[in-house]
Order: sequence, then C-alpha cells, then structure tokens
Amino acid sequence: MTRAPCVRFNSAKRAAELKFYLEEPNNYDTLSMVFYRSSRFGRLQTITCAIVGKNLYMRFICSTGDAMGMNMVSKGVQNVLDFLQNDFPDMDVIGISGNYCSDRKPAAVNWIEGRGKIGGL
Repeated sequence: MTRAPCVRFNSAKRAAELKFYLEEPNNYDTLSMVFYRSSRFGRLQTITCAIVGKNLYMRFICSTGDAMGMNMVSKGVQNVLDFLQNDFPDMDVIGISGNYCSDRKPAAVNWIEGRGKIGGL
C-alpha cells in the first residue's frame, strides 16, 4: 500500500535537503520506528521522493498484513511528518495525499512501481 504526502518549502534547495535525508539508508531505521508507533502490522518498506519546484512528494511504500491498510499507512505517515517537523520546521504539509499514491485512479506510477496487494502471492 502507498501513501504520498506533499510538502512545500521556501526553496527547491530545502526540498532537496529533505529528499536526501529521506533517501539516506542510515535514516531508515529511525523513520521506520517512528512509522511503527501507530501500528503492529503496518511495515514501512521504502520511501521514494520526487521534487517539483519547491514541493516534495514522498511516496511511502508499506506492507499491511491482512488488512487493506489505508488508514494504518496514513497514521504511520502522519507520525513521520510530525517527526520531520522537528528538523524541518519550515516544512509546510500541503496534504497527506499529494496524488503521487494515485488512490482509486489509474496512473502509470502504479503500473511501474505497484500499489496495494498482489493477489495469490
């Protein structure tokens, strides 16, 4: 399952700083522990990012056990956003879903990167 919040900064440089932070492998353990605060079953697999001007779109890819898991993923993502606000106080959260997760809409990003469960596996 995926959830992709959008955040905005005053500069593209600052958005890039958060992108590098999120994609740095050494930060994964900390971010995943923050994500897990709200769920015993939701597991953060990876975070990918895309910068568009001063906006940063973060795509959280998660496993959700037997549940569809949209609420569990949203709560975990909100935990991470709250945590990031400490180091990036100039981060303005535009929305918990910036449409990079493409809920209920056909989108090439879901064909390429996947979204949701793979049946029978």
